[in-house]
Amino acid sequence: MTELVFALGAGERVVAVAPHCDFPAAAGGRPRVQPGDAESVLAAAPDLVLASTAGNDPTVVQRLRSARVRVATLDVTSCARLVEACHLLGALLGREADADTLAESTARRCASAAQRAGRLPSRRALYVVWWDPLIVAAPGTFHDDLLRLAGLVNRAPAGAGRYPRLDPETLLDPTLDLVVAPDEGENRPLFAKLLTRPAGLRLARGSLPVLWVPADPASRPGPRLPLALEALLAAREANP
Repeated sequence: MTELVFALGAGERVVAVAPHCDFPAAAGGRPRVQPGDAESVLAAAPDLVLASTAGNDPTVVQRLRSARVRVATLDVTSCARLVEACHLLGALLGREADADTLAESTARRCASAAQRAGRLPSRRALYVVWWDPLIVAAPGTFHDDLLRLAGLVNRAPAGAGRYPRLDPETLLDPTLDLVVAPDEGENRPLFAKLLTRPAGLRLARGSLPVLWVPADPASRPGPRLPLALEALLAAREANP
């Protein structure tokens, strides 16, 4: 959400951020607070706290609200929810015009990508968040929405959490057409190691292609999500 605040032109109002918030560069210079520590957040004396409902302790939100701090919770699980988040934050921050512009751009880019994807054959895919252990994005996540908008059918199981751990031999399933994965340094060695194992046979032979997407925008449900979608679509068009 930090990135979205900056995208709306309200970055100067950010008094503290979570440890992982490093984009844009200006966010990296803000003091850090621990999202799971209400006292750490309160010490920053915020007027408004923005929190994702995904992965955060709800008791921390309750503690902040009991201390009379305004808390807005968001759960961006799709491009459509990102558009909603733009409008919500715009209203909270008094940046409605900027929010309208960003929301319109986001919706237009996602719709354009989906239209292009409609000209491609449907494929069955997994979004691999991590290679060892094998962790994938399940239905109901923003990664699942990226797959859907790019014309891909998510083969991850539903009902086992948002990011379930799977048996690596899932990658041997002959009905699986391709894999999408973030191209980040820490993940590449794990992928290379998997190629030497029986579960990585299809990957090693090239019968299970991997479409690599830029890790940073593809790993954060923020204003650069359309960029991740466009990169995925470009990879699909190059490997239909």
